[in-house]
Amino acid sequence: MDKTEIELKDEQNNIDETQQTSSTSDPYKCVWNGVPMTWNVTSQQWLPDIEVNEDFLAYYNANYGIQYDYDSMPKPEPPKVLKEEKTEEEGKSKKGVTKLTKEQKQLKKREARKRWAETEAARREQGWFEMDEEKNTTVYADGFPSNIDEEEFVKFMSKCGVIQKDPRTGKPKIKLYRTKEGGEPKGDGTCCYVKMESVELALQILDGWQWDSAHKIHVERAKFELKGEFDPTKKRQRLSGAQKKKFLEKQEKIFQWKPDKPRNFRNRCECTVVLRGMFSLEEIDQKPEKIFSLKEDTQKLCEQRFGIVKKIVLYESNPEGVITVTYDNVEQADATVAALNGRIVAGREIKASNWDGKEKFKRQETEEERKRRENAWTEFLEESSSSSDEGEKQKDDNNLNDKEK
Repeated sequence: MDKTEIELKDEQNNIDETQQTSSTSDPYKCVWNGVPMTWNVTSQQWLPDIEVNEDFLAYYNANYGIQYDYDSMPKPEPPKVLKEEKTEEEGKSKKGVTKLTKEQKQLKKREARKRWAETEAARREQGWFEMDEEKNTTVYADGFPSNIDEEEFVKFMSKCGVIQKDPRTGKPKIKLYRTKEGGEPKGDGTCCYVKMESVELALQILDGWQWDSAHKIHVERAKFELKGEFDPTKKRQRLSGAQKKKFLEKQEKIFQWKPDKPRNFRNRCECTVVLRGMFSLEEIDQKPEKIFSLKEDTQKLCEQRFGIVKKIVLYESNPEGVITVTYDNVEQADATVAALNGRIVAGREIKASNWDGKEKFKRQETEEERKRRENAWTEFLEESSSSSDEGEKQKDDNNLNDKEK
């Protein structure tokens, strides 16, 4: 018999022995080549049944070694001599670099100034230049009636997009051509859009528009031509970097998407109520102390009936006699307007309304009004001081009379 046949027989005998041991004892456990095995139901295979104890760990470490965490171990320090030499070399190199950077900075400044001077000179020599059609967002329109104005022109051209605004004046960049004699519109003009797509829409939609029975609009891309000689003194100055950045940010905000406000939305400014006719300037001039009493009485009345007052302001120089009362919410302000509007107090009709957030009530007084107010205030102080002095004298006299008695 060959050697392979003998080995096969031995393996068969071992299998028979394991089957016998498993059949006699637990069917899920057996011994294979001296190693106890357990049947794993989930993986459907025999796995070694090894208990992790001290003997097993000693056997494992002896055969496979111990895994060290080399990152957590302290790193060996380099020799001190090498470290000192390295620091000296770094110091020398750093000193050399600083000297070079100063020289390089001066050279760069000179080169930048030279380039700027060259470009500025070339720009002045060039003077007039042709605008690229891909960047030209200006259209030329004619066929309008002679009685058209800038407002109607802007409204008509806005049908196809947002009109660009002048960064200096904030007005739309449009121009209606007028006659030199009377300054009347000729019926044509130019309009500059923000987006290039607006130009395409204007050429498709506005070109051929029937303004009325006698006027038909024609729109085309604007072409600028130099008439006469170029005068550099009339050319507008360029925007600075900060001005250009601010202008572009404002322009981008126009196209930002914002959710629509709800129908019952109320502005924060409507929490403030404007009360007109609360006093007259003559009353304030005659009795300046009325400012404090009127302000306190108004605040007490509003807090008792409508809600907590956050702020109250009396505009003593306003001829309409204005007092503004600010609440925490709009409901309290609406209740104040409904209750006080049209009410007659001291022969005056009070007009109450919500503040629109734009109207200003503080008025600059004239020199005569200021002098009159100062005189009235000095008289009030003198009267109050004299009355206080008389009161003190009367107290002293009473004290003397009591002592004599």
